[in-house]
Amino acid sequence: MTNTTRLIICERGSSAIELAISLVAFLGMLFGIIKMAMMLSTMASLQYAAETAARCAAVAATGCTSASSIQSYALNHYFGLPLDGTNPFVYAASGCGNTVTATYNYSLVIPMIGTFPVTLSATACAV
Repeated sequence: MTNTTRLIICERGSSAIELAISLVAFLGMLFGIIKMAMMLSTMASLQYAAETAARCAAVAATGCTSASSIQSYALNHYFGLPLDGTNPFVYAASGCGNTVTATYNYSLVIPMIGTFPVTLSATACAV
């Protein structure tokens, strides 16, 4: 038997190769799930901060007297991932009362699959 034939017939190491193939798929799914959870957490935090700032503007609290102070209040109550130094919150006195909206462009990176731009938005209105 030649070395090439022995190499083809030999089954040693096949478990390591099977583990490597399945581990790549498993880790890709695991990190994808983690990234999706981080995106959903950021979206929930945007919504919470917008609701809190709209409530603050509705009751005319001491710290919420102008549009810029309401936007700062919303940013201070945001607890998600860093927003790259931007303030995504906008305040407007609209027909429903005091409206705070937030829009943030999130880059969802899923390993071995790709990068997807996702626009996260939140709106809250309080009378």
